[in-house]
Amino acid sequence: MKSPITIDFENTSIILNVAFVKKASNPFSPEYAQLQKVRADYPEFTVITRTIEKKPSKESYYGLTYDYMRAYIMSHEEGENRTAAVMEFDNLIMISQCHSKGHRYPTIKNWFLEKYPEVRAFGMVEIPGFKIIPKEGKKVADYQNSPEKKTA
Repeated sequence: MKSPITIDFENTSIILNVAFVKKASNPFSPEYAQLQKVRADYPEFTVITRTIEKKPSKESYYGLTYDYMRAYIMSHEEGENRTAAVMEFDNLIMISQCHSKGHRYPTIKNWFLEKYPEVRAFGMVEIPGFKIIPKEGKKVADYQNSPEKKTA
């Protein structure tokens, strides 16, 4: 397990992760006591909260869930192709269960986007009877008012 506290001797700083900072904000918690002990050992060091660098160029596919992928396959494939594509999709999900959680979704998402590049090129499309629910932080109204949704 990675330590929630890192001591950076070059920059004379004590770096904490966000979860630890939240727990250490309670003066009666063990995390608070641990932080105070570290600060006593290095009184001249500054305490910094670690931040995760976000890549602005990273493509995000809000609402691209397994259910959405299955519904998209069902509505865009025909006949035997539909059955074969759904079986391949279900097989990938089954195989992914033996891998770590961090590798399951990205592998299946990449397969889906390679098989259906129109989703990557144009984004999420509405499927009748299927609602896209965005991740937290974005409101449904933001998606409905986006330029991609407006039609002439």
